[in-house]
Amino acid sequence: MRIYDGAASIDDAMRGAVLSVGNFDGVHLGHQRILRTAHAIAQVSSSAVLVMTFEPHPLAVLHPERAPQRLTPWDEKVRQLDRAGVQTVVRLPAEPSVLSLAAEDFVREVLVKRIHPSYIVEGPDFGFGRDRRGHVELLAEMSAKGGYQLHVVEPYRLGLAGGEHVIASSTVVRKLLSAGRVEDAAACLGRPYPLVGAVVHGAAAGRHLGYPTINLDVGGQLVPADGVYAGVAELAEHRQRAAVSIGCRPTLGGAARVVEAFILDDRGEWYGRFVRLELVKYLREQIKFPSREALTEQIAKDVDSIHRIIPPP
Repeated sequence: MRIYDGAASIDDAMRGAVLSVGNFDGVHLGHQRILRTAHAIAQVSSSAVLVMTFEPHPLAVLHPERAPQRLTPWDEKVRQLDRAGVQTVVRLPAEPSVLSLAAEDFVREVLVKRIHPSYIVEGPDFGFGRDRRGHVELLAEMSAKGGYQLHVVEPYRLGLAGGEHVIASSTVVRKLLSAGRVEDAAACLGRPYPLVGAVVHGAAAGRHLGYPTINLDVGGQLVPADGVYAGVAELAEHRQRAAVSIGCRPTLGGAARVVEAFILDDRGEWYGRFVRLELVKYLREQIKFPSREALTEQIAKDVDSIHRIIPPP
């Protein structure tokens, strides 16, 4: 994948590209539908597909108190865009000089002047420009002078396990994860939700129980509801089943909320390494057990459940 840092770095090879602009946080099924449509148009028109996205989220700069927690840190977003077939990305810095542009100026100065796209492909709720006053209707109005065609993609609707019907969106995924509904979140994403970060040293409490865990520093990424999950840990394409615990470890006297995982069938060295923890299924809530022995017995049951739920990688 080729990544351009800023609109000014885009070269003439991208002129006439099929363009899609957005945050693409999560790269969920709605995003994937937009990208598939862009690829289909590009194949017919013999053009390249170009994705433009802000880094970080504009609200993290303009109104940090209102900024949504991230589903996909930058490296994970690039990974998922790559899986979706995107070969070229423009990373726009979320800087006042760009964010303060009126919607019309953003189209003229950034999209048309820098890229001169042949098509722009967006969802119906796409917003852009200062105060997000731009919308797809404005893109349509400016298309003739801008020399591009606009294609608006219908949202991706799906049914969840509980019978609900939703539109796949980053907001919906955040709500589902915050409720611990990782299987429904995976249905919206098209894959299990991963927590990503570096392995850091913890209190080593799990080691004393016979279940040594890794602790993951996920930065500002959204962490799902407290509980124990069946998951898969991935380190440099090496994948192993894992029991993932999110919470304050009430039986062990913990105070801080942590993300930790017991890696099944593996005793390798994980400290300091970058790891993905895919959350496959919610197993149980975090509770305070009457003793460490009772906790150890429950962990053994959790591990047995994970062996049944997730096949060996």
